[in-house]
Amino acid sequence: MTVISLSLTNALLERLDDFVESSGFSSRSEALRLAVRDSLNQYSLQRMEKGTVMSTVTIISESHQANTHVGLMNIRNDFDELIFGNMHLHIEGGYCIEVFFVRGESEKITKFVAKSKAIKGVIEVNYTTTPLK
Repeated sequence: MTVISLSLTNALLERLDDFVESSGFSSRSEALRLAVRDSLNQYSLQRMEKGTVMSTVTIISESHQANTHVGLMNIRNDFDELIFGNMHLHIEGGYCIEVFFVRGESEKITKFVAKSKAIKGVIEVNYTTTPLK
């Protein structure tokens, strides 16, 4: 196997270690391989989906990051034709949750999700997709 280097925040490393321990993985590497496989499988399924879909995209970010707010505003503007609803809430611990309701071609939705994940200060992005036929 090829060895790669990965930088994690202390908080994310603690969560990973808790996950490894509670899930019975023998190592961090084993857990990360599963996470990468799952992410790539989900990406592959999204790429195979053609046509119009409806999705909810949930983004958790740090509330004190001004760049994050600018990045989310840019996403809203760049993908305005897809977004038919949006909700922003402040949650405990200095975090915000942003929920987008989007509808459009699956490739555009996938791009929306990918760009959301790339915003500095975004901690997690989850989404569901339902084909509209």
